[in-house]
Amino acid sequence: MDINKIWKSQVVPQPDIENLRSRIEAFKSNRIRKVWFINLALILTCFFVLAIGFSAYPKYITTWLGIVLTVLSMGIILLVYSKIIPLYKSLDNQCSNSEFMVALLAIKEKEAFLSKQMMNLYFVLLSLGIGLYMIEYVMMMELKWGILAYVVTIVWFVFNWLVLRPKQINKQQEGLSSIIEDLKSVSRQLK
Repeated sequence: MDINKIWKSQVVPQPDIENLRSRIEAFKSNRIRKVWFINLALILTCFFVLAIGFSAYPKYITTWLGIVLTVLSMGIILLVYSKIIPLYKSLDNQCSNSEFMVALLAIKEKEAFLSKQMMNLYFVLLSLGIGLYMIEYVMMMELKWGILAYVVTIVWFVFNWLVLRPKQINKQQEGLSSIIEDLKSVSRQLK
């Protein structure tokens, strides 16, 4: 029995590049759709916040400052999220594996920046904005209802910060990391 002959005659499965490319294309279109949806939701929310501000005729400067901080927080996220769209569009099916890898790593780095620094800034500005906005209207309430309003708001922000945000970040990073690992595996197999 010739072990070398048997070893060489084994069929080595070729990496499924087309499957990987179709997964990347689905990932790309899904993420672009999500970014457009987020941008649209933020724009509509900004208009809603401004409409409330101008229709309610707030008397306190804190209310106006709250409106400005809330809209500013959303505007910053809008600008940053808009800059990630060209990175997704740079994922072209005609790219080599190394070009795909560079583009995916750039996207991963940008998303990590978005998830950490920009979302932190967003939550801080949004929390301050809503807190300042509420002052005028909470002062019109009885003390117990004012305290309840602030407690509910703070609990909601803490829940978002500690539960929802980490889940969203992990889910986003897992999808991208999975594709990067599969691309690395295919690249190793092709070498």
